[in-house]
Amino acid sequence: MHLACLSAGKTFIREVARTGQTIGTVHTFGALHRGQAELIRRAAVENDVAIVTVHPNKIQLRSGGSCDFNLDEDIGLALRSGATAVISSNDTEMFPPGYRTVIAQGDGHLRLGGPDTCLDEAVTGAIRWICYARPTRSYFGLKDIGRAILVKRAVADLLLDCEIRFVPTVRYKNGVPISSCLRRFNPSELDELSCLFTTLNDVRKEIARGVSSVKDLVASTTPQTKFRLFKLDFVRILDADSFEDLAQAKLPLIIFGAATAHGLKIFDSIYVPDQDTLVKGPSDIWIDLPERCWPDDCTL
Repeated sequence: MHLACLSAGKTFIREVARTGQTIGTVHTFGALHRGQAELIRRAAVENDVAIVTVHPNKIQLRSGGSCDFNLDEDIGLALRSGATAVISSNDTEMFPPGYRTVIAQGDGHLRLGGPDTCLDEAVTGAIRWICYARPTRSYFGLKDIGRAILVKRAVADLLLDCEIRFVPTVRYKNGVPISSCLRRFNPSELDELSCLFTTLNDVRKEIARGVSSVKDLVASTTPQTKFRLFKLDFVRILDADSFEDLAQAKLPLIIFGAATAHGLKIFDSIYVPDQDTLVKGPSDIWIDLPERCWPDDCTL
């Protein structure tokens, strides 16, 4: 079922709530991919009704940026993945004249990825949809670790009655996390980008072996990362709550890195909340690499 405006979606949501059914939500920009399909699948399995929202949150886009997507294709993927309903909207509905509210959570978002990551705006978009849909549970992928953690914090701080569920990162079998923005990269470039995950995972293994000096851990990454087309921007080890850089590795933590190619900065991370994850590695979901190159259709 596709509901093409907020009022139609609200009517559906109210009827679901009246019958006492549980609701799971997945909130997207559009341009859905197999990583988001996993979020939708889990929302469908764990709830009576699974709702997917589709709208490129313009306050989250860089100035002049856009995200091209095919709504019909997104609806098809969402429904095949188990969605009960897809609710879409537009800027006229979502950002009427006078709109001015943004959720602020201090400077943690700047410590994580800098101002270009627009995390305040990403959290604002997610919280608006949660307030609208009133889900029992809402699903966020650990690929976007900053958004996932800050949305969970915002839900708790604002006393919203919604459980935030984290879903493991979906990766190609070479380690690259699935992202709509990687559509511009061909398979050989994706193979090279896999070095970033390998580097982060090697850092995890070193911490598990007892190395705790972040300076030493980060220094060891440069010779390991074999990039030709990409440029390694940084590898950092962060506190998982404050996003502050650590001097000594201490759980829970995030091993966070970035590389740049084609003018696009690609982030990757490993979330290590506990000793079991540190020793065994994250419970990521692995899929085959694409067999074709994608068009350059995402300019976030």
